[in-house]
Parts: sequence; C-alpha cells; structure tokens
Amino acid sequence: MPAGSVNLTCVAVGSPMPLVKWMSGEVELTLEDEQSLGRNILQLTNIQQSANYTCVAISTLGMIETTAQVFVKALPKKPTFLKVAETTATTVTLTWESGNTEPVSYYLVQYRSKSPDNGFQEINGVASTHYSISGLSPFSEYEFRVLASNSIGRGPPSSIVEIRTGEQAPSSPPLHVRARLLSSTTILVEWEPPEESNGQLQGYRIYYSSEPNDPLSSWQTHNINDSKFTSITGLMPNITYSLRMLGFTSMGEGPLSDVLQIKTQQG
Repeated sequence: MPAGSVNLTCVAVGSPMPLVKWMSGEVELTLEDEQSLGRNILQLTNIQQSANYTCVAISTLGMIETTAQVFVKALPKKPTFLKVAETTATTVTLTWESGNTEPVSYYLVQYRSKSPDNGFQEINGVASTHYSISGLSPFSEYEFRVLASNSIGRGPPSSIVEIRTGEQAPSSPPLHVRARLLSSTTILVEWEPPEESNGQLQGYRIYYSSEPNDPLSSWQTHNINDSKFTSITGLMPNITYSLRMLGFTSMGEGPLSDVLQIKTQQG
C-alpha cells in the first residue's frame, strides 16, 4: 500500500564469497561500508510508487545480478476529460480517459437529474471508456460523473458534466381545458400546459367542429402561440361545438385532449 514498508533480502553464494549490494537503476543504495558477504537486506520505508530494485553480487571472478519488483497498490485516480459525445431526447453517450497509469478493473458511471434532492444513480462494471445511458427524460438537465475501481476499491469521482437532453413531441395533452361564452358567436378557451411537454412549447392547436363524428381532418383549426387562453370567433349561434386541442414543440405534436362540448347562445 502507499507509504508502506518492505524488506528485500538478497542471498548470493560463491567461492570466493561475493559482496552483495542493492541498486536502483544506476544509483547505489548500499553504502560501501554496508556491503556484506553473501547476504544483504534492503529496507524500504514510505514507499510511494512502484519501482525495480537490483541486487548485485560481486567477487574477483565476476558479477551477477537479479531484479526485484515492488508494486504500490493504491486506489485508482479519478478519470479525466469526461465529456458528452452524443445526446438525444432519452440517451446520453459519455466518453472519458482513464487518468491512471496502472490498469483499472472497471468504471462506474453515476448520473442524476439536476436537483438538490436527487441522489446519484449508478451503473457498475463498465469495461470501456465510453458508455451510453438510456431511459432519460426528454428536455431535462442531468449531471454525470465517472469513477474507476481496482482490486483495492473505488477511486474518487471525476469532475461533473452537465447536459440537457434533447426535445421530443409532448407526450401528454394540455390540462384543464375549459371554455365559456363571450357572445353568441365567440367563446373563450383556457387551459394549462401539458404535464409532459418534453421540450420548449412552440404553441397550441385547437380543433373545433359542430359535427363531432366527422374526421378530425375536416374540423376547423385555430393556432395559438405559447399562451394559456384564446378566443374563437365567427361561430354560429345556438350550435353545440366539440373542441379538442394539443400542444407542439419543434419536434412535433402531442396527443389531443378529451372532447369538450359547448353550446353557443341564441342570437
């Protein structure tokens, strides 16, 4: 483990008995007066990184050496360069770099809807440095981060990236649609936005007809910018009208509301 200690013992036999010393690369680790015959112990303390140590045995007849490898096992470092490679209305593809010189066992992808009360959901066992998360809500803000894990445990999380998913057509109709008479030929229609707008609402479309059994394509239409009320004029007095409406985003139209009926006044 980091900051740990270890003793490396080296034994060499020959005739005459060789002097034994330790080296790290070209650096002598054993002082000249510490060289001993046949055996030498290298005491390592506060080890911070993996390294190779070479034991050298020397006599008048020659020299021989062998290398010991000391590996420092530590929690992995945080992944780097996390970014969003692709976004749709319900999926986000992330890419990142390991940030570790030593191999990691796997990665963990964490994400949450951007809200103080929401905890991170976690995807475990990701083997590569890219991953696609599906099942997200359209036109919603999310936070993402990635962690690396090895045999020691999981490391610290990467920096967070934020993204808003793409738009979709609304998946629910306008709410609380209601109408009231303003005159014998004019009605006022009011409503609330769809519960699941899935994007920036561009406006609404009202379909109305005095013949509710006719196909919707033959109903009259009334388009409105993003508002919560409108008036429809030019109606016939003393006629019952059926009315339905929908909202739309840049990606398309949502479902129609239930049929609402209203009868205009006599002239």
